[in-house]
Amino acid sequence: MGKRGFSVNKYDIKMALKERSHFTIFDERSEYHIDAKGVYGEKERQSLLSKKAIQLEDVRVFVASPEDTIANKLSFGSEQDIKDAEGVYVRQKGKLDMKYLEERCGNIGVSDEFAEMKERVERYLKEMEK
Repeated sequence: MGKRGFSVNKYDIKMALKERSHFTIFDERSEYHIDAKGVYGEKERQSLLSKKAIQLEDVRVFVASPEDTIANKLSFGSEQDIKDAEGVYVRQKGKLDMKYLEERCGNIGVSDEFAEMKERVERYLKEMEK
C-alpha cells in the first residue's frame, strides 16, 4: 500500500501504456478503484478537454465527465461496459448535458448503441415507478 492508501502495480502501468489500454489504481481503505489510461487519440483528448475536478479527501482528482464516460463505455462495448454506462446514465439522469452526450456518441460511432441503451433504461425506470 502506498503512503496515501492507494496501490497500483508498476508492471500493470507499463504494460497498459505499451498496449494502449488501462490500468487500475486501488484505494486500499475502501471499495473504490480508479481506472487510468494514457492519451492515445482523439477520443482521449476530447475526454481531457471536458474533464471534471473532484476532491477525494485531500486529493484533487480529474475524472472524465459522465457524458464522456457513457460514450466511451459504449464504444468499448463489453457487457460490463454497457452496464457501467447504464449505471452512470441512471445516477446522473437530469444532470447530463444531453446535447453534448448525443454529439459525443455520434462522433465516436455509438449513436445507435446510445439510443438503445437510453430506451432500455427509460423503460426500466418507468416500470420501477409503477
